[in-house]
Amino acid sequence: MSVQQRKFQALALSTLLGGCYSGVDGRADGSGDADATADDVGEAGTADDDGADGADDGVSEEFEPAPVRLRLLLSRQYVHAIRDLLGEDASAVAITPPDVAINGFEAVGAAQLALTDADIDIFEESGRAVAEVAIQDDTIIGRYHTCVPTGAGDDACLREFIGNFGRLAFRRPLSTEELDNYANVALAAATDLGDFDAGVTNAIATMLQSPNFLYQVEIGEPTDTPGIRRLTQHELATRMSFFLVDTTPDAELLDLADATMLDDAAGIREAALALLARTEARQALADFTSEVWRLRELATVPKDPTVYPDFTPELAEAMRKETLALIGQVAWEEDGDFRDVFDASYTFVNADLAALYGLPNPEQYGDTFAQVTLPPEQQRGGILGHAGLLSLLAHISSTSPTYRGKFIRQQLLCQTIPAPPNDVETTLPPAGEYQTMRERLEQHMEDPSCSGCHMLMDPLGLGLENYDGIGRYRTEENGAVIDPSSELDGQAFAGAQQLGALLKGNAAAPTCLVRNLFRHATGHIEIAGESVELEELDVAFADSGYRLQEVLVELVASPAFRLVGDQE
Repeated sequence: MSVQQRKFQALALSTLLGGCYSGVDGRADGSGDADATADDVGEAGTADDDGADGADDGVSEEFEPAPVRLRLLLSRQYVHAIRDLLGEDASAVAITPPDVAINGFEAVGAAQLALTDADIDIFEESGRAVAEVAIQDDTIIGRYHTCVPTGAGDDACLREFIGNFGRLAFRRPLSTEELDNYANVALAAATDLGDFDAGVTNAIATMLQSPNFLYQVEIGEPTDTPGIRRLTQHELATRMSFFLVDTTPDAELLDLADATMLDDAAGIREAALALLARTEARQALADFTSEVWRLRELATVPKDPTVYPDFTPELAEAMRKETLALIGQVAWEEDGDFRDVFDASYTFVNADLAALYGLPNPEQYGDTFAQVTLPPEQQRGGILGHAGLLSLLAHISSTSPTYRGKFIRQQLLCQTIPAPPNDVETTLPPAGEYQTMRERLEQHMEDPSCSGCHMLMDPLGLGLENYDGIGRYRTEENGAVIDPSSELDGQAFAGAQQLGALLKGNAAAPTCLVRNLFRHATGHIEIAGESVELEELDVAFADSGYRLQEVLVELVASPAFRLVGDQE
């Protein structure tokens, strides 16, 4: 690498180091401050960037949004952005540091954790590799300039490329100063090497290391209300795109931002509907539910092969696809009541799952997933009757009513289960002394220090004891008949279908879904001052018949999404 190229790399990295890294111990422990200021990210968010006059009209006086923070792109968002900017081949060589969850959400971690030296090295390596692949595709590079370079030192042609590519990479127009800086150093690199493409390659590599690309820049601009800032048009377009389709905004969405068409709720709703019509929206929802409902962990969940010889990586993958297929059916194909995922009487199986569920002639399904109704005697219904969650929420060689109940309380109802005291004995009585898991847990709960929390969790899981540690239906355990009778907050049930019906009618379930969507969309856990607008979203969700697409649209149009607090 030439001296000029190294200077160009340093230009971008110094911004990262100065604004988002200096004095921080690293990402892993969450210590340090990951904030950056407007100066750290070039011209984004300045007064001449764009406007959204009136966007805070009608906001409740009680509304107080959380302080705004910059957010590092999630790994998948980074890769998707590379794909859409520079093609599939370029995205195939992109690498990122691992995402880290805080409070159960990687988006929250991305807003709070700082980059380490190792992280910066990874992004540098990735930017170079991506640029080297992209420059080899004339069609990709040709998207960003119409000129034919007259030689290595064609400044005008370099500027055309940098301006057009930079607008999409930074999700806003470049300032004059930014364009000059990138063009001057790229020109020096191209001249030193006698190669115009070397200047383009250098420009791509360093722009992909800039915080303007690596972060969702959300600084906002002042409103008439002290302490409340309005996301600029381009910031709003960026937040919408990464939330709804998990990738960078395309030229059409940025055109709307340029024209201030995202200035009011009506314009935002129209743009959101267009995003939801894209195929990427389905994958974005699948990735969200895979994270929040932990489905992606199925690939690594351990099972004792002597107890569950049928549990294979292929079966685990089929389990994941089953649950995502049901979610997709309800949310996209039917655009129906999303609460149906809790008690749907049908599911989707391939040959492996059909055999696990005891369906006749399982081989008829092959590798293709087909919609089926499961045997009614198994009392299955919705996602809690799926082998995926039942496997995930179990021990390596047995079931775990506690894990299953905890998941329902925390992930589906957003209720907090406190951690056990440090001195409490968490080990269950030996299995040999008791025939069933119910007997073991009942004995365990006789300890007063355990009973409080376990009474919140265990009854829910005990109602699912007819399903073993990989979700197979059974009626006996160690020769004893299983009793699946249980209750959810005083409401009796037995089996997944009845439990799902109770969840479907539980007001906390749709509220929890809205809160989880909001946390993922904004990168923070809601604060008290935001509750008034989130409650409006709860009402809108109910009024729509609990249609998920409808609440996604209303969420991005909500003041809770487009207004932010002052930086801390």
